[in-house]
Amino acid sequence: MAQMIAPVASLLFSVVLLLLGHGLQMTIVPLASLSLQFEGFMIGLAASAYFVGFVAGAIITPHVVVRAGHIRGFAVMVSSMSAAALLHPLVAEAEAWILFRFITGFCISGLYLIIESWLNEFADNSNRGLIMSVYIVVNYAAFTCGQLMATLTGPESFHLFAIASIIISVAVMPVAMTKAAQPAPIAIVKLDLRKVFKTSQAAIISALVIGMVVGSHISFAPIYAVQKGYDAMTQAPVFAAMLGLGGVISQWPLGRFSDRVDRRLVLMVISILGIFASISITLLDQADFLVFLIVGALIGAATQPAYSLAAAHGYDHASENGYVRMAAGLLVAFGLGSSIGPVVTSVLMQYVDIDALFLFPAVLLAVLVVYLAIRVMHKDAPVAENKDSFDFASTSATLGGVVSPELLNEEDRYVVVPDSWEPSEPEEDDTEEAASVEATDDADPTSADEAVAEDPLETKAKASA
Repeated sequence: MAQMIAPVASLLFSVVLLLLGHGLQMTIVPLASLSLQFEGFMIGLAASAYFVGFVAGAIITPHVVVRAGHIRGFAVMVSSMSAAALLHPLVAEAEAWILFRFITGFCISGLYLIIESWLNEFADNSNRGLIMSVYIVVNYAAFTCGQLMATLTGPESFHLFAIASIIISVAVMPVAMTKAAQPAPIAIVKLDLRKVFKTSQAAIISALVIGMVVGSHISFAPIYAVQKGYDAMTQAPVFAAMLGLGGVISQWPLGRFSDRVDRRLVLMVISILGIFASISITLLDQADFLVFLIVGALIGAATQPAYSLAAAHGYDHASENGYVRMAAGLLVAFGLGSSIGPVVTSVLMQYVDIDALFLFPAVLLAVLVVYLAIRVMHKDAPVAENKDSFDFASTSATLGGVVSPELLNEEDRYVVVPDSWEPSEPEEDDTEEAASVEATDDADPTSADEAVAEDPLETKAKASA
């Protein structure tokens, strides 16, 4: 195992640093917004801007990589994300924070895409599952630890934003110093939402609704804990982390169980559990903090794995050459829901009640249960032989995105293979080794193109917390 992970160790170390800073920032931003007395609607807009930026980053990043390469693209995204983190305490205006959150979402989406395309360069059929599983575990662990770092001092403190910025900045160092060759350019995926919706309505509608639910939870969980009377520094970040931890624990067993039955039924069951858990937490009035955490973890366990099940259901209905198209459609649906949910929730929390953070998602889950029940009655589930086994790496959306379970194929009409970027011209005082490489290229001018053509596009379409 160690030999398989060694080639990507530096990249995974960058992921750890990146997600530590990102998890810290995702927790302190809503708490700092509350301490600065921003209006609830503006807090919601900032949260939605993050998810809008995430979708935009997934679409635009391939063009950035084509122009600048993976290492430069990674450095640009990290630097921009680090600067955005540091700008929050320097410009304490709600309108500015909306822009900063958009930049953060754009950058983290691009970084996910670059990282995964790089990981796939080192992976083959014998170790791809191991590498991607380690990558997913590292993501969850680092992000959760970053959330818990918010307990170090008050959320309004400049120090926490500075720590987040420093950690994110340092994340570029292992990648910048790597000797590994850059992978082929990231392929660009065309969208065909009508085709995707016709392929699996249940998957797209579920992704949309779940995006609204999860987007609201991620954006306002720390604020909810504070409004319920728990300490903003020592308890609110722990509550936010427990929502994610509950989802991590339940995702794999639920996914495996859904391999044996209709995934829509599993979605219905966990949605019903999510409704009861959401209503239960609103009934806790100054309850013991441990009870509060347990109920929060149950909510996360019932809601956060729902996207993975919806994605797996969509892949069950997709044809062999339709996985990429399905992944892109799920990305848009989840991103749209994640952008709408926080805005609506913020208005309800401000003008109705703070418990709207869980009551509104409970209503959404109830609607989803009714819709899925109708679909189950009118459309049969795919037979077991046609179902794909649940893939933890390809269906995990709590990270914020979508990963296609199949390699991109340049012959797929929904995949656009960009031309490889041209390397810079060597200087006159380049080393003898560089001159030798240039001479080799001159002797076989088609070698570079052939290398790109022969290298399978082992990237995946990635979309988010």
